[in-house]
Amino acid sequence: MSKRTDIIVVGAGPAGCAVSRAYALAGKKVILLEAEPVGKSGKRFAGEWLHPQGVDALKKLGFGSIASMQGRPQGRGFVVYPGHGESPVKLDYVEGQRGLAFHHGDLVDEMRKLVSETDGVTFRQGVRVAAVDDQGVTLENGERLEAERVVGADGRSSVVRRSLRGSGNHKAMSAMTGILLEGVKAPYPEYGHVFLGKPSFLLGYEIAPSVVRICVDVPLKYKTEMKDPEWLIAATRDTLPAVWRKPCEDQIRGGHLRWQANHFLARADYGNGRRVLIGDAAGHTHPLTATGITNGLVDAIELVETKRFEAFAKSRRRACRVPELLSRALYDCFSKEDAFSQSLRRAVVSLWRNDEKERERTMGLLMGNGQSFITFAWPFLKALVGAWRGRDNTTTMGADLASIASWIRLPMAYAMAGWVRPKA
Repeated sequence: MSKRTDIIVVGAGPAGCAVSRAYALAGKKVILLEAEPVGKSGKRFAGEWLHPQGVDALKKLGFGSIASMQGRPQGRGFVVYPGHGESPVKLDYVEGQRGLAFHHGDLVDEMRKLVSETDGVTFRQGVRVAAVDDQGVTLENGERLEAERVVGADGRSSVVRRSLRGSGNHKAMSAMTGILLEGVKAPYPEYGHVFLGKPSFLLGYEIAPSVVRICVDVPLKYKTEMKDPEWLIAATRDTLPAVWRKPCEDQIRGGHLRWQANHFLARADYGNGRRVLIGDAAGHTHPLTATGITNGLVDAIELVETKRFEAFAKSRRRACRVPELLSRALYDCFSKEDAFSQSLRRAVVSLWRNDEKERERTMGLLMGNGQSFITFAWPFLKALVGAWRGRDNTTTMGADLASIASWIRLPMAYAMAGWVRPKA
C-alpha cells in the first residue's frame, strides 16, 4: 500500500522548508522528508547570508520572527579590501535595503521548527529516499509515497535531480573552509568583508554578536598544501585584519575547520513539472556572492504562485542568469593569479571606488535587479578596457591577449549554459 498526498518535498533545508510552508498555506497537504538525523543541522558549514530579496521571502512565508530576532546581524552590503595597503571599498545594498547573516544551523533549526508546526505539513526526519519517479518516491525501507508533484530541495547531490537526468555537469571550482571566531568584532559591523590576497580571497562576517565566520577559499591546485595547518595559517596571515589573526591561527592549529567543495552548475534545469528542482538542486555557483539561499527561497514562492510549470522555469532561468555570470566573473577576477587577471582585479576595484553608479549596478545585479546579458556585459567590458590600460607590461602582449580571450569566453560560456534547456 502506498500513501497518497498532494506534494512531496525532499530535503528540509531552507528551500525545502520554505516550499513546504508555501504549499501548506495554499491549502495543499505536504510530506516533507529529510535524510539528516535529528540534531545534526548545526554541524553543517553552508550558506549564512541572505540578500534583501531573501529576507522579504522569509517574511512573506511567515518566517519573519527569524529575520527580526534580537541580535541577529542585519546585512547592509559588502566591503572589499583590495590589499597592498589600499583602503577598502564599500558596496551598499541599493535603496538602503537590508540582508541578514546567521549561523546556517540556527536558520535551518528555526525554519524546521516553524514548518513542523504548520497545518498541512507532515515532517519526517531521518528518512532517506531511494528512488523518485513522476508518481512519487520510494524510501530506503521500501515504503512508497505518491503525490501530484515531487519537489527536489535536496541540495547539490539531489536524488531528485539524478532521477531526471543524472547529476548534471558540475564544474569543480575550489575548496572552502569555515572558521568560527568568538569574542571578536568585524571592522564594519553589518557588512560582509571580502579580503583579496593569495592564494585566493577570504570572506568574513558576523553571524551573531561578537561571533565572526571566516571563509578561506583555496584553489584546487593547492589541494595537497591545504591539508597542512601551517600552510593555511601562512596563506591567511597577511590578508586578515590584525584583530582576527591570532584567534584564526588558534582555530586552525586546533583543527576546528569545516570544509566544503565549491562547484558550478548552471540553473537551466528545473525538472519536468511532476518532478521539480529548486534551490541548489536546480543549480549553484561559488558562495562568494551569497546567492544560494536567497535563490532557494524565491524559487519556493514562485513555484507555488505560478500556475504553469513552464512559466516558473522560464522566469527563474531568466532571473538567475545574470547573478550567475556575475558570481563566476567575480570569482575568477578575485582568484586568478596571472598578470592580466591581477590588472583586471585592480580595474574592477577602481571602477567601484570611483563610480557610484557602478557600485549600485553591481549590487543591483547581485540582488537580481537586472536580467539582460547586456547589463552584465557593459561594466565587465569597461573593466577589461581598464585592465588593458593598466597592465604592467611584465608579460608579453600575446599572453595578455590570450588571457583576455579566456575572460571573454568564460562569461559567454556560462551565458550559453543558462540558455540551454535540457531534453525532456
